[in-house]
Amino acid sequence: MLGRMSSAAEKVDQRRLRGRATRDQILDAAREVLREAGYGGATMRAVADAAGVRLSLVHYHFGGKRRLFAELLEHENAQLLVRQRALFAGDEPLAEKWLRACKYLRDDLRSGYVRVLWELWSAGLAEPELAERWRAAVLDWIDLLDGVAADWAAERELDLPVSSRVLATAVAQLFLGAEVQILGGLKEKQVPNFEALELCAQLIGAAERRAQGR
Repeated sequence: MLGRMSSAAEKVDQRRLRGRATRDQILDAAREVLREAGYGGATMRAVADAAGVRLSLVHYHFGGKRRLFAELLEHENAQLLVRQRALFAGDEPLAEKWLRACKYLRDDLRSGYVRVLWELWSAGLAEPELAERWRAAVLDWIDLLDGVAADWAAERELDLPVSSRVLATAVAQLFLGAEVQILGGLKEKQVPNFEALELCAQLIGAAERRAQGR
């Protein structure tokens, strides 16, 4: 009896594992279709074809297009936060972390990751569920930056001219604004976004050196 129960439990676990693997496969395909075709061209059929699965499986796991891309946004944001937390948890100076964040932005632009996030944002203008997920994603990022700014100022006994929340919001606007301008086709020689972002690392470094010299 115990052997039969154990075997049944193993079969259930295997089905769950296959189900999770299929969901991940579909999400990966949805990301690629969105990057190549935009939200308007990202049909459920296109996603199923890219994932190499039946259309019925996409509907089974996600219901419809709105839910599929809402979950994709949540999935992408979770990965972004893992990377950002790992970045800011390191021991190197904040100025170096800032420069690495700039490198991440370059990498994400080349890979199409930024395009995916902004496609989901633009779709959210007409899709309330996507809009809510996008707002939550931005707030998660600002919450993280808020904590980083507050801890940095406290460790160095810096008297910030504004609250850590205002500083975190300013940082988010710098990166989001750069992404929009670059995706819109503005070149670095026209609008030097990366030069401006990397300049902030120099300002952070100067503040850290002043704090050390006190």
